Amino acid sequence: MYVADMHCDSIMKVNADNGLVSEYNTSKKYPFLQFFAAFTPFNSRTLEIRRREVMKDFDIYAYECERLGLNKIEDVRSLCYATDNGLSSALFAIEGGGGLLADSDELFTLYKAGLRIMSFAWDTNELATGAYDECDEGLTREGVRMAKRCAELGITVDVSHLSDKSFYDLCENYPLPIIATHSNYRDVCSHKRNLTLDMAKIIVARGGVIGLNLYPDFLSSGGACIEDIIPHIDYHLEHFGDTGLGFGFDIDGTDGKYPKGIEQKASIHDRVIEMLLKHYPESTVRKIAGENVIDFLKGVL
Repeated sequence: MYVADMHCDSIMKVNADNGLVSEYNTSKKYPFLQFFAAFTPFNSRTLEIRRREVMKDFDIYAYECERLGLNKIEDVRSLCYATDNGLSSALFAIEGGGGLLADSDELFTLYKAGLRIMSFAWDTNELATGAYDECDEGLTREGVRMAKRCAELGITVDVSHLSDKSFYDLCENYPLPIIATHSNYRDVCSHKRNLTLDMAKIIVARGGVIGLNLYPDFLSSGGACIEDIIPHIDYHLEHFGDTGLGFGFDIDGTDGKYPKGIEQKASIHDRVIEMLLKHYPESTVRKIAGENVIDFLKGVL
C-alpha cells in the first residue's frame, strides 16, 4: 500500500523543536506522499507580506525535504521513482493564494521549483471569495487571470475553501482537472465548507480527486468520532464507485481538533487505514488511501 494525503499544514509547525514530519502526520507502516501546504491567509495583510511568507515556507519545505531525505515530487518521473521504489515523498502546495497574482515573478519561480497545487482563497482575497463569506461574489477579474495562468503552467487548482460561486467561476475559466484536497460531502454534513453533489460530479467527471477531511465539524454536525468518515465514503461510493476519492486529512490545520478515536500520538493515517480495512475490501482501501491520488497525479504532472 502507498499512502497519499492531499493536505496538511505542518509547514506552520516547523521550528527548532519540530520538523516537517512528526509521529502523527505521516504513515509509519507504509511509504507515503504528503502534500505540504504553505498556508497564507489574507487577514488584511499586504501582497508583499504574504509573498514573503509563502517564499519562506517554500524554503522551509525544501530544507526539510533535504534533511529528511524526502523525494520532492515535481513531475511524473519523480512520482514514479518514489512509488515504484516505495520511497516516501512530498509535494509542495499553496493554500490561500499566497499573495500571488497571475503575473507574479514568485508564481513562476515557485512553479519551476516544484509548486504543483494551489488554492486561490482560504478567506476572501484579491482572487476569490472564500466559503465563509456571506457576500459571494465569486472569482475576481484577477482570479480569472490566475485560473488561466495556472492552466498555462500546469498548476492544478484546489477548490477547497472556495465559495460556491467561486467554484463555478473557476470551472468556467480553468479547463484542466480540479481537486478538492480537503473537503467532505454537504449532503452528509451540511457545512458550507463541504461539497455539494453537483460540485463532486464536476470534479470526478474532470478526472479530479476529493480528499476526505478529518476536521470534526466537516464530518458530523453533532460531534464526531473516527467512524463518521464512513458515511462520507459510502456516499461517494454510491455515486462514483471507488475512484476519485482520497485522503486530505488537514493535519496540523485543525487547531488540534480531531474526531474521537484520533490522537496526535501516533500515525493518523495508519489509524484510519486500520479502521477502513474493517469496513471495506483491501482493494477499495488501497485506492482511497493512495492509488486514486497517485493515478490523478500521473495524469496532470
